[in-house]
Amino acid sequence: MIQYLQPVIIIIWLAFAQRQWPRRIDCISIVIALIGTFYLVTGGRLDTLTLTPVALFWGLWCAGAAALYTLLPQPLLKKYDALAVCGLAMLVSGIILIPSLLTIPWPHLSSSDWWLVIYIIIGGTMLSYTMFLQSIRYISPSVTGILSAFEPLVATLLAVTLLGTRMTVAGVVGSLLILLTTFLQAIPMQKILNLLGLKHHH
Repeated sequence: MIQYLQPVIIIIWLAFAQRQWPRRIDCISIVIALIGTFYLVTGGRLDTLTLTPVALFWGLWCAGAAALYTLLPQPLLKKYDALAVCGLAMLVSGIILIPSLLTIPWPHLSSSDWWLVIYIIIGGTMLSYTMFLQSIRYISPSVTGILSAFEPLVATLLAVTLLGTRMTVAGVVGSLLILLTTFLQAIPMQKILNLLGLKHHH
C-alpha cells in the first residue's frame, strides 16, 4: 500500500517543475494520503511499526519508481503509441533480467499454474500497463496516479474474500483514507462543495 503514495510524489514534483503551488484539492489529498499511510505503517500507534524497516524502504522506493513510470513516458506518448512505448520498455527490462532467469532454478509448475502465469503476463502486465500509459494521454499524471489506488482496494477485497486474510481496523481506516484521495481528485471541487452544502465564491 505504501507504493500508492506515488500521487503525492507526482504532485510535489509537478509543483517544483512548474514553479507553482499545487491546487488546494491536491494539498488536501497529500495530507489524507499521508495520514492513511501512517495508519497502514504503524497500525495507528507511534510506538510500533507493523512493517519492517526493509519493507518500508522498498515500499517507498516502489512509490518513487511508480511516480517516475507515470511522469517519464509523457514526451514519448506525444510521438508514439502507448503499446509501442510499453512493449519496448518491457523488452528492454526482459533482456536485463535474462541473467536472473539463467541463474535462478525454475519452479515446477502444473498446467493450471502455467495458465495463471499466462494471465499475469497478458492481463496483469501487458494490458494493464498499456492501458495505464494510454490514460496519461487524457488525464493529468497526478490524477492517473491517484486513480491507480483502486488496485489495492481490489487486492484487499480479494485477499479478504478468497484467502481469508484478516484486516485490522487501522488497516481499513488507512486504506479508506488513501482511496478517499481518489474521489477528491476525480470529483470537481464545485461538486464537493455542493455535496457539503457549501457555495464556492469566485
